[in-house]
Amino acid sequence: MVLGACATLTLFACATTQGGWKAFHEGDYVTAVQEWTPVARSGDAEAQYLLGLMYDEGRGVARDASQAVQWYTLAAEQGLPAAQNNLGLLYYEGYGVEQSYEEAAHWYEMAAGQGFASAQSNLGVMYLFGQFVERDLDKACTLLGEAAQGGERNAQWILGSIHYEGIGVQQDMAEAAKWYTLASEQGQASAQHRMGLMYYRGQGVRKDTGKALEYLRQAAAQDVPEAEYLIGWMYDSGEGVSQDRTQASEWFRRSAENGFAPACCNLGLMYLEGEGVSRDEVLGAKWLLRAADQGFALAQYNMALLYASGRGVDQNRGQSANWMERAAEQGLVAAQAKLGLLYEYGRGVGSDFVSAYKWYTLAMDQGSSNAKFDRERLAKKLTKAQIQSALQGVQSWKSRQQSVEAEIPVRGMR
Repeated sequence: MVLGACATLTLFACATTQGGWKAFHEGDYVTAVQEWTPVARSGDAEAQYLLGLMYDEGRGVARDASQAVQWYTLAAEQGLPAAQNNLGLLYYEGYGVEQSYEEAAHWYEMAAGQGFASAQSNLGVMYLFGQFVERDLDKACTLLGEAAQGGERNAQWILGSIHYEGIGVQQDMAEAAKWYTLASEQGQASAQHRMGLMYYRGQGVRKDTGKALEYLRQAAAQDVPEAEYLIGWMYDSGEGVSQDRTQASEWFRRSAENGFAPACCNLGLMYLEGEGVSRDEVLGAKWLLRAADQGFALAQYNMALLYASGRGVDQNRGQSANWMERAAEQGLVAAQAKLGLLYEYGRGVGSDFVSAYKWYTLAMDQGSSNAKFDRERLAKKLTKAQIQSALQGVQSWKSRQQSVEAEIPVRGMR
């Protein structure tokens, strides 16, 4: 779960700042800055805030964090909550000032005390993670709830995530769906993706692939790669739409170009298989390598197969064993079973019966019947001491085991 702080662009229409608003709405930011600067210098808090925002975002002036801090501070010290919130955000991120959670919490609290929703949300995140303030899930949920009730979409997203993942509360998919829906209606892209996923899986809502696709398209319009990927999968598998592998490849490509490893993997496999795209084993290997380099276990496994056979790459048993071990270390059962064979027969690695027995055991423990057969066969060649050493290796691996990728549908090598 990625939780972010909320910056604000609060629109004022007071007489002192009205002069610049016409230019601002017309996109003439230079004139807006010219109109607001003398008003800000005269001590008007709203003009100071607006000028800080222009420097913060680089509208009508060169982006200048120090100038943004200066103007926000002047407005914040006069009690303007929007300026206090944005100043807190700059301290939180260390943009234009030395990073300080203490200062961030101070300014968020000042604005939150005035009922400013974005500041309530930002301060809630700090209590959620215990950043400067002592971690307090009850207080975090209270602040986030106040912000969410006030219409703050990021607070709604965060509350949804708290209930979705069961962070300090009992996991409640229906409650998560409630908050994600509200955030989605305000265009919060991550919430739209999550609602699409929940409708796709039937989590907290009745399974509905039509609604899933609707939410996913909204998120994809904002370049959420996970949403682009799942749309691609729906076209690939024909779930909720007519199966169309050309469409699937295009959605996988969009997601892959946004850096999503499972999409790189699937697109690579489509090129290898010539499904939805013209068959191109070299290009397929390149996309698979991009996913493998990101640590995606299934892509690492497939790269091992490519190097073993010489498809799309020069045959190289050492490279094959290297990628197979990377995938096996992540818990991919097929890779563990094959790595056992590589160690047993010395393919790309030195022959090592103890290591082979270890990997067979790990694969067997995940239900691989082939690995069980291979382990029983290999056991006849080992001493009790060797088996004991292998089993110690199994326990060592399990003690540092990291979970494999989240459960999402992914293509396999055919």
